[in-house]
Amino acid sequence: MNKNICKIFIFLCILGFYSASMGAAISKSDPQIVSHQSYQSIPETKFGEIFQKYLYRNLNNQGCDVVISRLKITGNVPVPAGSIGFQSYQKGKRRLEGHVSLIVVVKINDVVKNKVKLSGWVDIFQPVVCASRDLKRGERISKEDLYFVKRNISHISSKILTDMNRIIGLMAKHNVKKDTGLKEWMFEKFPIVDKGDIVTILAESGDIKVTAPGRVLMKGYAGELVKVQNLMSKKEIYAKVVNGSIVAVEF
Repeated sequence: MNKNICKIFIFLCILGFYSASMGAAISKSDPQIVSHQSYQSIPETKFGEIFQKYLYRNLNNQGCDVVISRLKITGNVPVPAGSIGFQSYQKGKRRLEGHVSLIVVVKINDVVKNKVKLSGWVDIFQPVVCASRDLKRGERISKEDLYFVKRNISHISSKILTDMNRIIGLMAKHNVKKDTGLKEWMFEKFPIVDKGDIVTILAESGDIKVTAPGRVLMKGYAGELVKVQNLMSKKEIYAKVVNGSIVAVEF
């Protein structure tokens, strides 16, 4: 009887030790005793604001309207609680028109915790320069020949003119129809002198001035060098075009 009691007691002690050991092992791996870090979610509207602000900050265009569509947000997952900050930069091509992609770096307490990809279609409506009448080849362009109209430049060439002063005083290289959106390559400088024109060659040095008649041997533009022939000496020289009747040389 006593021997049985001792056996039972020893068995219970062994069982109790085993159970305690198992309990300790289970407690160490139990996820319920691990402290959970709190998280915060960033609303997608916030990323929409970041996309829009990036465009307005980098377009640097006055009087333009920006329309964003098909905005897609990828990788917006909860981040740890804390002070949140954003840093955005463009991915891929540099034009902020048509399809635009951005990367937004999400920082918590100044530590990078996530990167979110933004992509969307951007339409930009901006005043562009158009012809107010039919322009003929060789015609000199004045302000009255031009006007502004707001167009979606996301669907047209990046070379479309937005500043009419760039072509005022130039001449059309070819015929241009009324209401055409204008590009700078359509125009060239207006020559002040042409081949065969008779001009005065002016040479100055201090108070000394010497003049001689000359014949222009090529088209010439204001402020640029042109080849001329001195009709007195028959020598060919280069002189700077001053106006339609005078070219200047230094001596």
